[in-house]
Amino acid sequence: MNTPISSSTFKRSVWLEKHPKLGISLMDHLFNRLDGAYPNRWRASFQSKQAIANWRDTWSEAFEEEGVTTQIISDALRVCRRTCDWPPSLPQFLKACKPALDVDAALYEAIDQMRARQHGRDQWTDPAIFWAAARVGEYDLISQTFTALKPRFEAALKKVLDGGGIQPVPARVPALQGPSAAESTREYGRQRLDELNAADVIKNVSKRGNLDWAYRTIEDEKATGKVPLNKLTIARHAIFNVTGEQV
Repeated sequence: MNTPISSSTFKRSVWLEKHPKLGISLMDHLFNRLDGAYPNRWRASFQSKQAIANWRDTWSEAFEEEGVTTQIISDALRVCRRTCDWPPSLPQFLKACKPALDVDAALYEAIDQMRARQHGRDQWTDPAIFWAAARVGEYDLISQTFTALKPRFEAALKKVLDGGGIQPVPARVPALQGPSAAESTREYGRQRLDELNAADVIKNVSKRGNLDWAYRTIEDEKATGKVPLNKLTIARHAIFNVTGEQV
C-alpha cells in the first residue's frame, strides 16, 4: 500500500498494529494481497481513505471475534483465488476462512459424541456438527445405520451452516436415571423432574413452536405424576430433536 490509512478504531487490534517484519499492519498487508489478486476491482471498491479505514476496522473486528489467525488468512486467500471471480465481501471471506466440513467425518463424530453425551463426556470439534446432530435427533443417530443417516445429516448440516449465527454447544441436562431399590419409578421420576426444574423450560414459550403437546406432557407429569412413562419419554425426545434441550 502506498500511503498508510489511519484507522478510526478506538480499541487497537493486533491486526491494526505495525508488524515488525512486514513494516505495515496485517490489515494493510491483507489489503495489498487482495489488491494484487483482484487488480483494479478491489481498490475500485474504496472511494476514499475513510472507506479503507472503515474496511480495516470492520474486518479486523470480525477477525478478532471469529478467532482468525494469519495462517487461516493465507488459506482463505487461496480459497478466494480459486472460487471468487470478484473481490469477496466480509461474509464471503469469513466463509473462506472456515474449511468445508467433511460430511462423513462429521457424521461419524455426531454418532460417537451423541453416545458420549449420554454420559456427559461429549467433545465436539465444531458446534455446527452438534446442532446438525440435534436436528436429526439423538435417538435416530444412535439407532440408525450410517447409510440411512447420511442424507438427513447432510441436509441438516447444510441448514445449520447456511443459517449462520451458530451457538456454542449447550451443557447437557442430566437424563432421568433409574430408581434405587427403595424408590418407585414414579416417585423417582417426579423427584428428578423437580430437580431439573421442568417448569422453567415450559415457560420458554419462544422455543415451543409445534411442541406444545410435548411441553404439556412434561407439565402434566410435574403436576400429577400420572403420565405414562412411554408418553413422557416420547415428549422428551421430541423436544430434544427440535430444540436440542434436555428436559
